[in-house]
Amino acid sequence: MMIRRVATQALFALALLGIAGPLAAQSDEPISREQLTEFARAHLEINEIRDAFHGEVARVHDAEGRLRAREQVEERISTALEEHDLTRERFDDITLRISLD
Repeated sequence: MMIRRVATQALFALALLGIAGPLAAQSDEPISREQLTEFARAHLEINEIRDAFHGEVARVHDAEGRLRAREQVEERISTALEEHDLTRERFDDITLRISLD
């Protein structure tokens, strides 16, 4: 299962790098190869954060604990985006453009 997930993530990252050209033609703000690389790295990291969150929240049985877990995951995602020099809006924009391509 773990190997399949890692392979899927690697294929996703490679696919992102291969479609940088078509994405640039769809919007006013082109996506550079560097931005796409950082997006792919952030996407992989955010997926890991979300996977960990699902494991953590499954062990929490009270509403307050779940709220705290959600707040923590949002903080971790925000930190990951900052580390990859992306805003939430830019990350979401690139995600949308990829899904439309």
